[in-house]
Amino acid sequence: MVGSIALVGLLFPATAQAQAACVWQRAELPVPAGHGNPAVKGVGGAYTVALTRATPTPGIVRWHNGQPALLGSPAQDATFYGAPRDVSANGTVLADLVPTAGPPVGEPYVTLLDGTHKPLGTPSPGQQKVAVAINAGGDVVGYTSVDGVQRLVVWHASDYSKPQVLGAGDPAGIDDAGFILAKPGIRYKQGEIAKPLKKPAGATQIQVHGYDNNTAAGLAVIGDSFYATVWNADGTVRHVMSTGKAQSANSQGTVLNGGPIHKLWRAGQEADLPVPGPANYTQAFVTERDTVVGNYRDDVDGYAAEWTCG
Repeated sequence: MVGSIALVGLLFPATAQAQAACVWQRAELPVPAGHGNPAVKGVGGAYTVALTRATPTPGIVRWHNGQPALLGSPAQDATFYGAPRDVSANGTVLADLVPTAGPPVGEPYVTLLDGTHKPLGTPSPGQQKVAVAINAGGDVVGYTSVDGVQRLVVWHASDYSKPQVLGAGDPAGIDDAGFILAKPGIRYKQGEIAKPLKKPAGATQIQVHGYDNNTAAGLAVIGDSFYATVWNADGTVRHVMSTGKAQSANSQGTVLNGGPIHKLWRAGQEADLPVPGPANYTQAFVTERDTVVGNYRDDVDGYAAEWTCG
């Protein structure tokens, strides 16, 4: 079949030409004076968050509709700084307090829209706690270790000091209804039956890698290759695309590869990224507005931007 590759009952486009080309428009995400080289770490609703290079320590910038705000840190001295992980659609930033030198092992906390910092409670004294993602309501999912078993943890926005330890699992994200997406591909919520994501036809394994915009994205192993895959909200397969690893997706079916080399799909077909577009080996995201948010570089510096396909 000319122009496509048939495999186990699914159709994979061979080139990007099958998808209409975009006329990309770039909107810069500016940083405050004294800060530069922003590294985008998360998107949520109209918010974007990034780590910036600054002296004496890196900073956190949160944009709302493209307007920047420099966030403070709960650090008590200059040997620690806040490193963002994600941002909620309500503006709450999930971050870790990490040392400027030594192992990057941090204490997770959130910064609310009013600038208040809230530490995430420890499940039990001495237990490790790792925060992974935050949903639109501000609930955080992560994990801890209990008797050598990795367990899911939820910190509810109603009281971040009281973690809820759940069953064993490795979280990829949490949706706005409170369902946790756990690897390799199970939607889980306390008190409800766990719902595994469906495998595409011919797939022997699946692995999720992202849960942006309440949309599960990852890969399926078919034969000897990894194929980027995105799922519907009910766990059925929406698209199996060309080789790659889907990392960020939205409900419209726009999907970004998880890198290190960025790739874009629309409606299951490869599409062209902007030039310059998201830099390789950096994080990038698609939004529910059907835009792409990430970093691009010139010969010297890095910048943050949001691209719209016109």
